[in-house]
Amino acid sequence: MQLKVNKYKDYFFYLFLFCLIQLWTIPHTIAARYVCEGLLLILIFSSRLEWNLILAKSKLLVVFFAYLLIQLFFFSTDLKTGFKSFKSEWMHFIIFSIIGAGAGLYIAKQKTSNLLLYFGIAFLVVPLIHLFLSFFKFVEAGTIPWGYWGINDHHADLGYKALLASIFLSTFLCFETKKRFLNWLCVILLFFCITSPLIAQSRAGVIFVLLSLLFVFLIFIFISQLRQPFRLKDFLIIITSLIFVGLIIKIGVAADPNRWGGIVSRALLGFHGDPNLVYCNGIENFRSALLAEGITITPQIEAGIKSIEDGDGARIMAARSGLVMVLENPMGINGSKKAYQTAITMFCQNPPAIFISHTHNGWIDTALAIGIPGAFLLLLVMLNYATQGFRMIKVAGRINAFAIALFISAAVWVLRGILDSTLRDHMLEMQAFTFALLLVLAIKFRKENEKLTH
Repeated sequence: MQLKVNKYKDYFFYLFLFCLIQLWTIPHTIAARYVCEGLLLILIFSSRLEWNLILAKSKLLVVFFAYLLIQLFFFSTDLKTGFKSFKSEWMHFIIFSIIGAGAGLYIAKQKTSNLLLYFGIAFLVVPLIHLFLSFFKFVEAGTIPWGYWGINDHHADLGYKALLASIFLSTFLCFETKKRFLNWLCVILLFFCITSPLIAQSRAGVIFVLLSLLFVFLIFIFISQLRQPFRLKDFLIIITSLIFVGLIIKIGVAADPNRWGGIVSRALLGFHGDPNLVYCNGIENFRSALLAEGITITPQIEAGIKSIEDGDGARIMAARSGLVMVLENPMGINGSKKAYQTAITMFCQNPPAIFISHTHNGWIDTALAIGIPGAFLLLLVMLNYATQGFRMIKVAGRINAFAIALFISAAVWVLRGILDSTLRDHMLEMQAFTFALLLVLAIKFRKENEKLTH
């Protein structure tokens, strides 16, 4: 009877976990996501798990959680809004850290192999749905549907899922699987990790997938060099892969050259003018600032001026504005993801002429929400995950693929936050879950392999 109950419990645990991973980037499913969150918490806390395995590694998380409460009650400019923001944002970061650790402990008890492959596939389901729908659009229109997002409301969500999937799949490919079928399966799935954000025209999505693959590959090369000399076969595989990926990206760039081309020149315009005055008074203020600096308004410059409102130039301009706001509010505002909107409205003393929802920089937005100490503590939490992963890469002569995935995940998401406001909403929840999950699996791998050597 007990075995039957446990069997059903396992079934529901994996079902809710799989659903949660999908719901993170499927729009208009917040209620369903949090139902899965609650059910997973119940299943995890009703199981006997080795929590002592992770508690010693979670001291920084505890400090961060404590700081969030201090910031809320002592430094928030609006306690009501701050409490609402804590409940909708930071509380879920805490809960999903617990769920990630608990899921790792729960899964480790099952002694399941190929976990990185399974999680990679799970995170890739939504991009695969996007590619499936894109294929029908291609058949219908006769051309590749560049800029099509499928069931998603924004191309970035496809990039986030593809990024996580690419890390899981590439570490599995390089450090775990030895079977030819699984090798080819991973290669095909990694190709999908690139093509989904590329079709959606998510520049950062494509760039960070490639960056994560590069990091995994560099670690693979370094470890391979320790084992055996670099072979001609390895070199040919690298060159072929680079040529293939380059051709795919070139096709995507050719589909929308205006979006991919001139990024640097448009972004550099964001360093001109006073960013806060531009947002308060409108784009004409920026145009006047350029003329005052002796810059001729050419058609190219005009295109760059338009990007200041909502484009590549806006990323730099908003970041500059956000930094000023951070210095004026060093202990944060109200914990809200709308902290920048609050700050710029207070500065302008009216709603700004140019509306921008955030600074396009996760670290600046976080500092505005919960203060410079809060952003610094969150950075330390993520760097601690990366450090823990790096320290466990090699255990008793064996490569710990979970540790490599943890190290690369934490490092890449730290960098990802510089270009987009990724430390909020479902993006932050996915990070909290993934880091805690991989840390537990890496520790369990180390523990089991150290036992074998004694």
